[in-house]
Amino acid sequence: MLRVVLTVVFTAVLAVGLVFPALGQVQPKKRVAVFDFDNATVQTQVAIPFFQQTSNTGVLGKAVADLLVTRLVQDSACSVIERKALDKLLEEQNLSNSNRTDPLTAAKLGRVLGVDAIILGSITHYDRETKVKGGGGSAWAPLGIGRGGMTSKQDIRGLVQISARVVSPDTAEVLAVAQATGESLHKGVKTNVMDASVYMGGNTADGGLMAEAMDKAVALLAPQLEQSLVKLPPRVALVDGLVADTNAAGRLILNVGGRVGVKIGDRMQVWRPGKPVRDPATGKVLRFDDSLIGEAVVTSVDDVSAEAAYTGTEPAKSGDRVKGLPKQI
Repeated sequence: MLRVVLTVVFTAVLAVGLVFPALGQVQPKKRVAVFDFDNATVQTQVAIPFFQQTSNTGVLGKAVADLLVTRLVQDSACSVIERKALDKLLEEQNLSNSNRTDPLTAAKLGRVLGVDAIILGSITHYDRETKVKGGGGSAWAPLGIGRGGMTSKQDIRGLVQISARVVSPDTAEVLAVAQATGESLHKGVKTNVMDASVYMGGNTADGGLMAEAMDKAVALLAPQLEQSLVKLPPRVALVDGLVADTNAAGRLILNVGGRVGVKIGDRMQVWRPGKPVRDPATGKVLRFDDSLIGEAVVTSVDDVSAEAAYTGTEPAKSGDRVKGLPKQI
């Protein structure tokens, strides 16, 4: 009987020892870059008998991106590329705002940054409505002039809808989508018809109504994106770069580094570029007839470059291609 009890206890302890280490393993956080959201369709058109103005809210896309970054960092759901690093890269690439929101361009930048995913998106609705209270039904009622004269009370409603896409930096494929709507309502706001900010969508009279709606939308959007990011499979880094410099001792300087997942000890194949092989029907390049000339082992790495020790059948030279074997990062 004692032997049976000891056997059961030993089995239970062994099971606990096997299970708890597995539970203790923490999956690495996904590394993401959040680009400014597209707000090209967000405009406020106001028509008033004594003036007309169109206001293009050009800062809203950046505001949404900043709010989303704050939420993601606070929730510790992922690691977010610092804004300064992203802005520096965008400046170096000299890209327009429209190009930055293009999935193919964003994927290319994502590979340079070495991220697991890129978050892009659009502000699809940015609506502000007012309802005059106590008006007399005159032609001036839309301006807020009711029985109270030049001042009136209004119910002001703001609605912001945001859609987002999680894009693969390797294929530019949309991996996940999310959408959220934030709404804010301020009742009985006292306004004056001569205060243009009431009609221009500003927050002087409405007490930050649209900012509240935007914050609510982002607060609902962030958890959806976090769930999608957690489900993403580990990214396989496919290092593909060029030899930038060589010396007689077999030292190579590569134009790829830590941002794309290069690490010390990585083994690279070195290929001599060959002629392009084209489709005879379309003329499109199908592949390059490259030849393998040797291997290199990475000895030091920084963000944008690496140094490697080369051995091969013939000396490497600037312009040769380097390819790493697929690996999870």
